[in-house]
Amino acid sequence: MNKPYVLIADDDPLMRKTVGIILRKAGFRVVAVEDGQAALGQMKLEKPALALLDVMMARISGLELVRLVRKDPDLKDLTVFLLSARAMLHEKEQGYAAGANDYITKPFSNKDLVTRVSAVLGRQADCSSPVANASDSTGSDS
Repeated sequence: MNKPYVLIADDDPLMRKTVGIILRKAGFRVVAVEDGQAALGQMKLEKPALALLDVMMARISGLELVRLVRKDPDLKDLTVFLLSARAMLHEKEQGYAAGANDYITKPFSNKDLVTRVSAVLGRQADCSSPVANASDSTGSDS
């Protein structure tokens, strides 16, 4: 069975690595890139099942990238989650207005991340993984 492909775009190398580990342990194939422009290029190279985008990134922000994706005939149906430390209601509303399918705030629990990604991709979450059950939350300043 093919593993669903998740693209992660975050300018924080530790966040990219951590989210990648969490999702790989849950059974996803992951590609992680450092900014929105690299994410757009990767999406055009190989369309992911889901893109997980940090809101605040260099070159192309997560919000702008969602807008670009929604205008692109080849990518417009892509499932996009925004990931951000920005948790104010108006910031979440901006994310949804841009076209995001979900908005996950940092810090987040590993289990919640896996559950939300799995739910949207229509597969059973592997929440038995030690990484998915880690008591620590994952977070970042961006």
